[in-house]
Amino acid sequence: MIMKAIFLMLAIGMTARAANAQATKNFIDQPYIEVNGLGDTLITPNEIFVAVIVSESDTKDKKSIEELEQKLISSLKSIGINTDQDLVTKSFNSKFSFVNFATKVVKTKTYQVKVNSGALLNKLFNTLEQAKIANAMVSKISHTDIVNIQMNCRAKAIKNAKAKATALISPLGQTVGPAIYISNYSAAFEQKLGNPEQDYAGGKKILVRTQDGFEGNGIEFEQIKIEEIVEARFVLK
Repeated sequence: MIMKAIFLMLAIGMTARAANAQATKNFIDQPYIEVNGLGDTLITPNEIFVAVIVSESDTKDKKSIEELEQKLISSLKSIGINTDQDLVTKSFNSKFSFVNFATKVVKTKTYQVKVNSGALLNKLFNTLEQAKIANAMVSKISHTDIVNIQMNCRAKAIKNAKAKATALISPLGQTVGPAIYISNYSAAFEQKLGNPEQDYAGGKKILVRTQDGFEGNGIEFEQIKIEEIVEARFVLK
């Protein structure tokens, strides 16, 4: 009885393996066409992250890092930035130095400020300049709905792939069947301002293109390009 059960299990296992091998063989043996599809769009960023560096060594009157932080917070609040939500500390460093045989500790803090438009970014730069906070630069730009935008681009990409396949095989009198393989690649979008530009670090005013030319009174971002690529295989009929 035991031997019969063992033989039965072995027979079932061999049958399952044979069925799986046949399915794999059928997939490989099917005539198919392989194409790439592209889906992209341009969007205006609505998340702009600015790195602001505050250091005790930057002030002639030797203000403490705590005083400088309060000055920064007051400056941000004056232009409507919610410092509880849109201001975070990224790093806090202390550096020891010896001056006239005395030990001096210099503290440096790096903050990240988030704004949602070029207009508010311009106000931020002007406010930092007035507060004599020179070290600031745009570190990253993005969009709050980036995930859904990427999903829409993927849908465009697979439609584009099928349209390509149809265009290629229609002259042969064949039609596109179901997809038997799909792979997706997301291209990293560029996180930069429109050209030309200058760093705001070191007290330089950022210069960008406006309708009236190049000036520091308005900021226009180059749109972000979101791009999705799919590789697809369709059965040929």
